[in-house]
Amino acid sequence: MSYKISDAVAMRMIQIFQEAVIFGVDGADLMRQVRLAVDPSDEGTLTLDPEYEASVAAMHEKYLAEATEKSAVENAVKDLS
Repeated sequence: MSYKISDAVAMRMIQIFQEAVIFGVDGADLMRQVRLAVDPSDEGTLTLDPEYEASVAAMHEKYLAEATEKSAVENAVKDLS
């Protein structure tokens, strides 16, 4: 049987490319982490595994928190100058 990918999978592939460029990491490593599942509403389509989606969301929240913290520190140092 052949499968097509869902829009969510296509969007994640684009995100992986962007993350590899922004963070300077190996995109292949991020690609190997992707977990797919058969879409319950369309058995001919693969979509992102819900647990994988949750782990990606948590990772993005972590990145955002780190960026916010770094920005706050840089602003505080700038204010002291």
